[in-house]
Amino acid sequence: MTYPSQPGYPSPYGQPPPGGRQQNNLWLIGGSIVLVLVIVMTVILLVVQQTQSDDSADGGGDNGGDSDNGGDDGGGDEGGDDHGDLGSVEINADACAAFDLSAFESNYGSYSPDETSTSSSNSGGNPSVSCTFYNEDYTSVYLYVTDWDSASDVADYVGSDADYYNEENGYTYSEYTDYGDAGSMYTTDYGESTATTLHVALGSLDVTVSTTLYDNESITAESGLAVLEDFVQQADVLFADYK
Repeated sequence: MTYPSQPGYPSPYGQPPPGGRQQNNLWLIGGSIVLVLVIVMTVILLVVQQTQSDDSADGGGDNGGDSDNGGDDGGGDEGGDDHGDLGSVEINADACAAFDLSAFESNYGSYSPDETSTSSSNSGGNPSVSCTFYNEDYTSVYLYVTDWDSASDVADYVGSDADYYNEENGYTYSEYTDYGDAGSMYTTDYGESTATTLHVALGSLDVTVSTTLYDNESITAESGLAVLEDFVQQADVLFADYK
């Protein structure tokens, strides 16, 4: 805002004020302002230099801490799960592509991605997905995963397999305790082939994985079971956020 100029006051005896005195006052005022600015800039420079020194010291301390953390993480990875490098995924049709098929190919031979079938649903907020993986001879592994509301309900459900998949109904049943919170394994002999199913509770996750192997195949029952167990362990890692 610009203020209006004040009217000049007449000097005594009608004479103009002495010009020399005004000039001296202006020089004094200008010199004072310059001196104040120099002092202020000096203080600011000192503060900035001190701040930079403090930041450098803090940065050195932080870097040391990061190095320690890196060492701890490296040790944890070496002793962790074989599938620790798998990231968490959602239970949907895309989840089938997240599985590592190294164990499958080591035991079943080359994997045929074009033959893979998938399906998924989400009923009442409980997502589920099924995947069927084939080798070049069309021998397959079927995987089904669903998330329940209660972990105890899943464990009870898996435990009830003994009432249905028993000898009276044409199955060979055994409790599976190698992995998970509860588990069952049952087989059915069809004469020329044998179907093996692994049913495991992983917290609130209900995981079923099965395969049918023909007698004239080179894949042994032990190899088939190893692949089923591998899929169960991968499901435990991939869907850990649901447990």
